[in-house]
Amino acid sequence: MAREFKQITGTITKINVPYYAEKRGLWVMMVKSNNSWVAINSRDEVKIKEYHALLEQQKSALNLNLKVQATTLEGNWLKAAEYSAGMIQQAKIADPHEMMNAVATHIKVINETKNIPTVETACDLFITKQLKRQLSHYTEKDYRRLVRELKNRFGTRLVSELTSTELTAFIEELEHPVSQRARYIYLKSFMSFCGGKLNPHCEGVSWVKPGLLQWEPPKTDMHEIQVYSYDQIIELLKRASEKKVLPYFIFRLFGMCRFDEMFRMIEIQDKIKNHPLISIENERITFNAQVYKKRSRGEHRGRFYNKVHPTFLSWLKKFSDEDASLNISEWMERAIRRTIKQEGEDRNLLRHTAITYHCIAFRNPLQTAYIAGNSVGIIQNHYLNMNIPEEDALKLYQLTPEVAKHLGIV
Repeated sequence: MAREFKQITGTITKINVPYYAEKRGLWVMMVKSNNSWVAINSRDEVKIKEYHALLEQQKSALNLNLKVQATTLEGNWLKAAEYSAGMIQQAKIADPHEMMNAVATHIKVINETKNIPTVETACDLFITKQLKRQLSHYTEKDYRRLVRELKNRFGTRLVSELTSTELTAFIEELEHPVSQRARYIYLKSFMSFCGGKLNPHCEGVSWVKPGLLQWEPPKTDMHEIQVYSYDQIIELLKRASEKKVLPYFIFRLFGMCRFDEMFRMIEIQDKIKNHPLISIENERITFNAQVYKKRSRGEHRGRFYNKVHPTFLSWLKKFSDEDASLNISEWMERAIRRTIKQEGEDRNLLRHTAITYHCIAFRNPLQTAYIAGNSVGIIQNHYLNMNIPEEDALKLYQLTPEVAKHLGIV
């Protein structure tokens, strides 16, 4: 179209609207370029007006330091460009450069998000990574539950689309503050993974916005940590002796091991005699990687109970000589415990009791923490009941087989 007219290559400062010169029978348009007026003539009204519109665009473009030429856009692309320009104008943005900035920003976002997975895919990658960490049975179970609920809730949505409001609602749909706190802890691990922590799939680009998880745990009332009293311990051991499962409860009370650790030790061998992890001669119990499964990533995965207390050692010798078994069914273990104390998270009562009595009897929380496989802070906040009298704690560590026989336990 524009080739039929004289090309204007200089800086356009003014353009007059085309007019019809009757005497000449031509349409005339005057253009001031590089401070000189140039006359553009044509007998075709439509063509000269189109050229006028093109020069007007060229003039505007030169002011923006752009080069304008006949568009190659067709159909929907041309309509979309016009619509986009209209949106920019409706937003009362005076600078047309903002359209180019918007496009550049959009392209950047697309490039950054094109490799971001859906919540479902991210959950699969996360649980695969977590299951390589030799987690305990219950920790693994909690992670699987979290992944399942995330998939059910957010499914095919991109991880990057999740919002703080949604995650807060996801946590607070649970009624109990303890349950909310637990979900927050596991969800925080998932969000750290999506943020790039130990995640080889993200290629150095976070899948989520930083600081996305903004839930704040509610304050909870202080409550007494549940443990067995000394009299309840004696009654518990009597019931265990009647059911011929006394070795299990003695080991839990003096060994301070976890519920799962005890059963993993039984799986290795149920007899104390010649047990590969129990050395009566060296007065040592080894909680190795087969038994001790914690979330820590340390190379030394395990702990030792060195210099086993003489009272505990006397029980180990007795059970070894009798070729007694540590074995017990989970049903039997739970039934015996609940005949003594019904309330509370009774699965942890034996460990709470064992740690409390050892800590109070020997006044060395660091040693207690090492034997038990946790920390002094955890003991203080989650295990220790300071209402247990010191004399009762000392009496437990005087409970040798001979004393137990006098009390009617054996």
